[in-house]
Amino acid sequence: MNHEYFMQRCLEIAKRGAGFVNPNPMVGCVIVNDGKIISEGWHTAFGKDHAERMAILQLADKTVLKDSTVYVNLEPCAHFGKTPPCANLLIDHKVNRVVVGMTDPNQLVAGKGIAMLRENGIEVIENICNQDCLELNKFFVTFHTKKRPYIVLKWAECANRFMAPSPKARFQISGTETQAITHSLRRDISAILVGVNTWNIDKPQLNNRLWSGTSPRRFVVDNTLIGNYSNEFVGDSPVYVLNSLKNEVVGNVHSIQMDFDENFLNNLSVLLFNLNINSLMVEGGAFTVNEFIKHNLYDEIHRFKSKSIRINDGDLAPEIKANSVSCQELPNDFYEVFKNNSLL
Repeated sequence: MNHEYFMQRCLEIAKRGAGFVNPNPMVGCVIVNDGKIISEGWHTAFGKDHAERMAILQLADKTVLKDSTVYVNLEPCAHFGKTPPCANLLIDHKVNRVVVGMTDPNQLVAGKGIAMLRENGIEVIENICNQDCLELNKFFVTFHTKKRPYIVLKWAECANRFMAPSPKARFQISGTETQAITHSLRRDISAILVGVNTWNIDKPQLNNRLWSGTSPRRFVVDNTLIGNYSNEFVGDSPVYVLNSLKNEVVGNVHSIQMDFDENFLNNLSVLLFNLNINSLMVEGGAFTVNEFIKHNLYDEIHRFKSKSIRINDGDLAPEIKANSVSCQELPNDFYEVFKNNSLL
């Protein structure tokens, strides 16, 4: 049986949960009988049925499961959360074989689901398309293994490397085609962070307006509270203001007091982890992005580089020393993705 083929199908349908399942992982399930797919399921939204349950519920004749192979890109859960354990469900239906893409890094599972299946006489095959499975759920994996969110740095720069003009003013660098990509990233990410200058000058909404799905939680780094947090500026969703002066909640403005010392970014990672935020996108400005690079606290960089726009003076974009993994040519820009660390 072509395990890789059916696991790739799992990954394909798992992606349907993008923007809806966070902070849960994206999971797909394919049930195969006599070499043919007889049912599929995926985790549709946080708190809803898991992929295995969806796939099994869609089967009119569940007795076929005793002769079927179940493919799932993530180890079936073994604990009660928003839904009952999927490992128990597979055991109850006497599934013949389960093929797993990767072990669940969550310590509540972490091999327990696989062990339960084997203890109940179900054959388990592990680590099929393992790297692809890790990549799909890199936010989830990083959160549970490194105890911090997966961090993405994103910016646009001119053809001659400037990110913003001097004197500082709102300035559009990238083309309109980049908006769809940016909003797709925002849909998938848990939180988004900018420095106070970017907040005041660019007046960014920092939300997902172009795709179905959720918007990230918004954070602003504002040591001495010089930002504009009027109702009209903030809008209808909360903004979390990281500062050194006070803890306070007024309307949609949540001020969070922190120490602004050499440990600030590490303390920020701990804060976000405790808030159950598994992924963070840093959208600027130059100083804020450079701080993450200087402390080597990032996993990916997404850069939009203009083909033609130039300015004479301003903030230079950071120098990138990470590994390039992709480059896409857009009508007005080059869209490049760089990776800092392997998940392994």
